[in-house]
Amino acid sequence: MNYVAHDCRNSRLDERSKNYCNHRWIDVDMTGATTLIPTWKYCRECCEKLGIDFEKQKPSDYRTEEENTKILNHSKKMIEKRKQKINSAYL
Repeated sequence: MNYVAHDCRNSRLDERSKNYCNHRWIDVDMTGATTLIPTWKYCRECCEKLGIDFEKQKPSDYRTEEENTKILNHSKKMIEKRKQKINSAYL
């Protein structure tokens, strides 16, 4: 299991915002982060304020429908490319 440093989702807000949060913690890597510190997840304190279950957060919870569609289409394309590559290897 891989781990990654997380910044609270509210760290994206302007520092003058009353909801700004600069918490950082170590958590399980659910997105395969390689260079940027993920900011899709709220910290425990912000979850309490928002009434969100910290443990049940998923990356897809905060994506727009457009982002989910784009990711799904990309995945389908990659699967097709792999199938074609495998098929061409057997010819």
